[in-house]
Amino acid sequence: MEIKVGTRGSDLALVQTKSVVSDLKSCHPNAEVEIETIKTSGDLKSKPFGDGVFVKEIDMAVLDGEIDIGVHSLKDEPTDLPEGLNLGCVPERLNQCDVLIAKEGNNLRELKKGSLIGTGSPRRKREIGRLRAGLNFKNIRGNIPTRIEKVENGEYDALVTSYAAVDRMDLKGKISQKFDFKEVVPAAGQGALGVVCRSGEEEKLKLDKLNDEEKYLQTSCERSFLRELGLGCRSGVGAVAEVEDEYLRLFGVLNEEGKERLTVKMEGEDPIELGKRAWEVIKNER
Repeated sequence: MEIKVGTRGSDLALVQTKSVVSDLKSCHPNAEVEIETIKTSGDLKSKPFGDGVFVKEIDMAVLDGEIDIGVHSLKDEPTDLPEGLNLGCVPERLNQCDVLIAKEGNNLRELKKGSLIGTGSPRRKREIGRLRAGLNFKNIRGNIPTRIEKVENGEYDALVTSYAAVDRMDLKGKISQKFDFKEVVPAAGQGALGVVCRSGEEEKLKLDKLNDEEKYLQTSCERSFLRELGLGCRSGVGAVAEVEDEYLRLFGVLNEEGKERLTVKMEGEDPIELGKRAWEVIKNER
């Protein structure tokens, strides 16, 4: 048996994919598991950021049978997958919080007025701007080490990114500040890996053996909330779901430019329905 695994070619993507490949080999000891790197629209510097730009070409390769699975940062995967594809499993999720990396190791309060912060995320800009006025924001591209280098050489005063990305690159020592989930609400699915396969092939690939059920429930709830809003990962939407006993607790935020920040906190048993109910609350306040 041969299993072809598709991924972007960035250092972070390869670290993530090798973790999944290791687990696949444990489930399929006699299989030949190969990694195939695929250039996505998001890898082109001339291409503006948008929903699905880091996953589209990989997902199409799965659908067309060129590869068997695609490994993604789950927050980059649109909530509505193309017909014929399925989110086969969520094998891993690290701490989903956002972090600040500043040149002098300063925290957010210590940054000077007018400091330039590297982030292309509307959610991060609005959440950080709410906590600290007087900062300037500018898109920042490149892999995690490149972004950190841009801070250290003075192109930016600081950058905001996910803890999970920094952790996976073994660069936690560069973190100046970790933000509490309620201060800066993470993107839906942030910190999690998502494995996409052709519908109906989950059992053959034994993806249930890789799946972390609790993380799958969390991210399903967060992504349900995002889907109902009709907005993508490049929006001002944040969501954090936590499992406690038999219940899920969801904290969601909609932070639209020029409008009041709306939040919702609910609990329930069904992750999809909880996301939908949370959206109804936000819709009535919008």
